[in-house]
Amino acid sequence: MHSTSVPIERDTPASLAHVLPVSADLDHLVPQLESTLSALTRLELRHEIEMDCFEEWSGPSEVRDSLRADCEREYQRARAAYLQRLTILQKQVQAARPAH
Repeated sequence: MHSTSVPIERDTPASLAHVLPVSADLDHLVPQLESTLSALTRLELRHEIEMDCFEEWSGPSEVRDSLRADCEREYQRARAAYLQRLTILQKQVQAARPAH
């Protein structure tokens, strides 16, 4: 990968679909939500920085476009995993809330 690329952080999951469900206790769900939202925010910021770097890069356009496409695919994969995890957590929060 080109030197302007920022590597995916270690806390980016390979596949969040295989993560075991967390406890339905709201005290355990809130930190999971916060952690997932924080990781998603870091991913979004890193992606914006990478795209800006590609815009400023003066190398061959074919290479730039290929690298940018690789970064975009990795970003979309990681983003989808985080969004899937948020959906799971949202369902768990709804299930854990007391009925009124």
